[in-house]
Amino acid sequence: MFGWIEICLLSAAASLFLFRALPYLRSYRPLFGGGGLLLLITAVFPRTGNPLGQFLFGTTGDGLRLPREMFGIVWWILGAWLFKGLFDLVLRRTFFPDNDEPHARRLFADLASGLIYLLAFVGIVGTVFKEPVSTLVATSGVLAIVLGLALQNILGDVLAGLAINVERPFGAGDWITLADQVSGQVMQVNWRATRIRTRSHDLVVIPNSAVSKGVVTNHSRPAGPHRCVVRLSVDLAVAPSRVVEALNAAAALSPHVSRGTIPQSYACAFTDSLVNYELAFAIDSFALTPGAKSEMIQRIADGFRVLDIRIGAPAMDVRIIPRDAR
Repeated sequence: MFGWIEICLLSAAASLFLFRALPYLRSYRPLFGGGGLLLLITAVFPRTGNPLGQFLFGTTGDGLRLPREMFGIVWWILGAWLFKGLFDLVLRRTFFPDNDEPHARRLFADLASGLIYLLAFVGIVGTVFKEPVSTLVATSGVLAIVLGLALQNILGDVLAGLAINVERPFGAGDWITLADQVSGQVMQVNWRATRIRTRSHDLVVIPNSAVSKGVVTNHSRPAGPHRCVVRLSVDLAVAPSRVVEALNAAAALSPHVSRGTIPQSYACAFTDSLVNYELAFAIDSFALTPGAKSEMIQRIADGFRVLDIRIGAPAMDVRIIPRDAR
C-alpha cells in the first residue's frame, strides 16, 4: 500500500506530465517532463510503506534487484539539469527580460551550471557511494588554490566580465570608445573578452579586465540624438555674423539633422588672424557620424564658395629677390 508521500509525489508527477501535453505550454515542455520524471523516480525509491520501490530494488523478498546506485546517479543528474533550466528561465524573465544579446545571460548560466553540477557530483559521492565528502572538499580546495594561482589572469577577466554584465555599462550593438582610442560597435561580451567591430570592419578583442579598468564612452546611451560638431577657421576680415549665418543656412538643408532639433553655430576662439567656428547639429545615431560630417562639410564648402568666404588663412604671395652678384 502506498503511503501519503508516494501518493503526493505520483500525483504531482502526473500533473506535470499533463501540463507538458498542453499546446500553449510548449516552450516549457522540457521542464515539465524533467520535473515529472524526477518526481516519479523519487516516488519509486525504496522506503517504508512503498511496496513498488521495495519490489524494484529487491529490499524484501523476491524482486528485480535493480542497481540502486544507478537510480541515485540519475536522480542527482536529472535534478541538476532541472535546476539549471529553472535558473536559466529566471534569468530570462528577471535580469534579462528584453535581452537581445544572449551572451550576457549565457555567462551567468554557464557559471551557475558549473556550480550546480559540481554540487550534484558531491551529492553523488556522499549519498550514492557513501564516500566521505570532507576529503573530497579538502582536495578540491587545494586544487582550486593551485588553479587560481595558475589562471589568475583568466579569472580576473572572468570576474571583470561578470561585473560588466551586472552593471551593463554597454551591451551588444552599442557604439563605444575606450580610453586608448579604440572605437567601434560592441559585438559580444563573453567569458574572457569584449569583441568590438571598428568602422574599418576589423574585429578588436579586448580582455574584460582591461575594459573594466579603462574609461569607456558609450555613444549609444542614453537613447536619443547624438551631437555632431564640425570645426573650421575663417579669416578675421570676414564678419563673424556673416559666417554664422552661412553655417546655419548650410545646416538647415541637411537631411542628416534629426527632426525636432535646430543646428547651432557660433564663434568660439581667436587664432592669430583667424576666428574659430563650430557648427553643432544632432543626428539620429552615432553610426551616422562619418557620413553626416562629410555631407555637412560639402554643404559648407559649397555655400562659402558662393558667398566668397574663404576657409582658413588667405594665400600669401612670397617674392624672392636674388642678391646682386658682386
